[in-house]
Amino acid sequence: MYMPILEINLRKLEENARTEKALLASSGIEVMAVNKVFDGCVETAQAVFDGGIKVIAESRTYNLKKIREIGCTTCLLRSPCLSEIEDVIRYADISLNSEPIILQALSQEAQRQGKTHQVLLMVDMGDLREGIWFTEYSHILSTIRLIQELPCLELYGLGTNFNCYGTVLPTVKNGEDFLALAARVEQDSGVAVRRLSAGNCTSYHLLDKGIWPKGLNHLRIGGLHEFGIEYVEMKYLNEFHHSAKPVEKACSDMYVLEAEIIELNSKPTIPVGELGVDAFLQTKTFVDHGTRKRALLAFGRQDVPSDNCVPCDDNITILGQTSDHTLVDIEACEQPLKVGDVIRFELDYTGLLMACQTKGVATRFIR
Repeated sequence: MYMPILEINLRKLEENARTEKALLASSGIEVMAVNKVFDGCVETAQAVFDGGIKVIAESRTYNLKKIREIGCTTCLLRSPCLSEIEDVIRYADISLNSEPIILQALSQEAQRQGKTHQVLLMVDMGDLREGIWFTEYSHILSTIRLIQELPCLELYGLGTNFNCYGTVLPTVKNGEDFLALAARVEQDSGVAVRRLSAGNCTSYHLLDKGIWPKGLNHLRIGGLHEFGIEYVEMKYLNEFHHSAKPVEKACSDMYVLEAEIIELNSKPTIPVGELGVDAFLQTKTFVDHGTRKRALLAFGRQDVPSDNCVPCDDNITILGQTSDHTLVDIEACEQPLKVGDVIRFELDYTGLLMACQTKGVATRFIR
């Protein structure tokens, strides 16, 4: 049965994870690997684990259930739902939290299951997603004390997040503010905060520039070992495996989508007739380049959006996409192509996310 194929290079992923762990460890930083883009893929979690990162995070409990088999410590990256507390305790060793009612439920369920659950208490330093707002100090302090008081809960550390919803960049200032907040919490509560989890892969640019605030000792990272890109200044990091394409494409040859040609012909480059909207209710503008050779591929937007695909062959251009078809211009392609051949695309983060989520794409692992 035909499906487009997502090819994942596990060797490069493992080597990138090993490089990442060593680089961060040299600055006294512990890393938690984020596997969520792969939708709980056991093979990718195993590659990162084999690369030396022993704590692996997912955003969904059903994916934590899958990856537990490799023997890693697991973390639920998205704050728990009140309706999933039993599964959180069963499958997650650590979870990100900010709500007292959730903490109380976790404590009760951990007692029932005879487990100790670790809590990364989230503080919002400005990005406006999860966490107790940083100026609400009394709330932060009372929640720390609650974690200490509740049976079967332990404080894993304090965490914050940057460059997600609010696009707020990690800076020296907000890093030092986070450090100062943690020091105040330790003094007022008497609780040692072992980990200050200072964000995701975008925080790496502070390390890269040599201005990392000393004392921040933990990161939750996926994109760095997955793509080898420093995302703030948008540059490749040559210590890592990465694409040879322009960095602005933000793709990787570690993740290649293969799709089969189902029609091959030459057609005009502008439609004939009165124009309306496409299948997604969008209007389009066409430029007349004359008659050109093109291929129709057996994958569409419901599989992987073409905006997130970069042809491996630079002489191939994506023309557009509908639900089930992708059109590419192959006029300049030097390789002779025929119906039944495949065309390959490097994927960016969103393309990889969609390819791993959909039921319509098969996966092939290489080393």
